[in-house]
Amino acid sequence: MARTGPKKKWGQNFLSDPNIARKIVAAAGEFSGPVFEIGPGKGALTALLLASGRPYVGIEIDPALAAQLRERYGHLSHFRLLEADFLDLDLTALAGEYPGPATVVGNIPYNITSPILFRLFDHADLLDQAVLMMQKEVAERLRAPVGTKAYGLLAINSQLFAEVEYRFTVPPHLFFPAPKVSSAVLRLRFRKGVPEQFSDFALFRKILRHCFQHRRKMLRKSLSMLFSATLLSTLSADLTRRPEQLTIPEWQQLSESIHRQLAKEAAQ
Repeated sequence: MARTGPKKKWGQNFLSDPNIARKIVAAAGEFSGPVFEIGPGKGALTALLLASGRPYVGIEIDPALAAQLRERYGHLSHFRLLEADFLDLDLTALAGEYPGPATVVGNIPYNITSPILFRLFDHADLLDQAVLMMQKEVAERLRAPVGTKAYGLLAINSQLFAEVEYRFTVPPHLFFPAPKVSSAVLRLRFRKGVPEQFSDFALFRKILRHCFQHRRKMLRKSLSMLFSATLLSTLSADLTRRPEQLTIPEWQQLSESIHRQLAKEAAQ
């Protein structure tokens, strides 16, 4: 029989407390569309999610655990399991198979939390909400206020694409194996049409990523690596500030100003 214990390569820590499982599912409220579970594992949340009666899709990378889940729930008409890596999944195609915006639920591995979150942000228009358990430190970064050390790419993207609700903390001893840090459950209620609010959303992300890679530098210094001194001289923003000092609207205004100047230079 295939081994189904926790596998370090996939960052598996199985939730062992049924009360916490009920609280996680309750945090999502009623589902208006399908529910996608990232890494159902041993099924701590699965039966509770299936009880909603909504179409359910589990995405499980571990073949042994996937086989167990199919054996347990495969007889249910609204149960579907994809043996896949969530980061490789065509989320647009999957969501297109079901009516209504999807709810995403999962106890996501610490080592790939950021890539999973950015995948969800990139598909926010297809999603209603996400209820996710992650490392507490990362959860706090998602809702970090401007001007703090934790304020960065995750905070800006999370707060741009969603309303972030910190629901509760989960101590290490409620998992097997017990991680070395506490976890937290967040609810993200996604906003629609975010990229359309920008003249060039790719440029916005490029500026944001670059400046936070050089977060100790003033904006004038970091932006000079991307744009000419002539272009920077046309900007009204205070470029003596550092990245963590700008609010999300200020980042958007800066990106729009740079976009307009680039367009003028291209037209000349």
